[in-house]
Amino acid sequence: YKQWYQRRVRAGDTKGKRTGIFWSWFNTSMLVGNVFLFFYLGDSEAITSKERHVIYLVLGTLCTLGMLAFLFLRPPPQQAEDEEEGGIQQAPQPTEKEGVLQPIKDALSFCCSWQMGLLYMPFIFSGVSLNFWSSVFITIIGEVFPKRSYIALGGIATGIGEISAGFIWGRLSTKIGRHGGVMCSTVIYCILYYLAFISFPFDAATTTSGKASDVPIVESNLYLTLVMGVLLGLGDGGFNVSIFANLSTVFEHKPAPAFAVFKFVQSLMGAGAFLYCGTLLLPYQLLILAVTCLLACFTFTYLERFPQHVLIVLPTAVPDE
Repeated sequence: YKQWYQRRVRAGDTKGKRTGIFWSWFNTSMLVGNVFLFFYLGDSEAITSKERHVIYLVLGTLCTLGMLAFLFLRPPPQQAEDEEEGGIQQAPQPTEKEGVLQPIKDALSFCCSWQMGLLYMPFIFSGVSLNFWSSVFITIIGEVFPKRSYIALGGIATGIGEISAGFIWGRLSTKIGRHGGVMCSTVIYCILYYLAFISFPFDAATTTSGKASDVPIVESNLYLTLVMGVLLGLGDGGFNVSIFANLSTVFEHKPAPAFAVFKFVQSLMGAGAFLYCGTLLLPYQLLILAVTCLLACFTFTYLERFPQHVLIVLPTAVPDE
């Protein structure tokens, strides 16, 4: 549905705006779960076994209901509605000859294209960043602050940043371009990494004693941590909205294989980052994030600003005549 929704918007450069709207609605889920956790955990300083079971039951039920909702969605309209737009180039429809293996073949073909090659670094960074805000950041909050509900507050702050990012970068993409959103997100990330470096203990994400022993440069502050959560959401949303809009433009006629490559690389790097996040001290993790962020910004900006140097459209990305 996401790919159909983005493909439907082809008049002018409005993909960034529409993708931003989708991203904002998509991340409202971060508010629902974390608001529940905040009120349920209250002032407790440790999560009991009973509380853990209730949390898994509630969130598992919501997840199940969300998956069951897909059974009631009608198939995305294709050719009929595209014809109503008039003069819009239609995406090619799969044939029986292509079979179910054709999207996999297309994904492998896209992997070898110059466009996708320049997008690998943004994909890699999005995976490393995903691991940081979903595991490292909340772990640090749990180590630094006593109340378990503060972990939920950090999630709420990140969710607010993600939702705001969808509207902000979606609207600004028509004025400053997708590369402008990535560049602004890079600046936000650099500010975030500096604040995290000076305000969190270096061993907060790696300690096994339940209490960080290192003393931060600046005393940890809950309000500053919440600001960092909002910045984290703004930066992550800026990168993802720009990547989504780019993929739906460059690989407009076959977006599913392109998004499959993106999610594969992102998930692979997120899993790889998870392996070292419990052993590397915070400064080294921030260094990895900063370097990959700058490289991702450079390659994405190059692709957006100089497409004539790298744009080699693959036969699989062009509709059959």
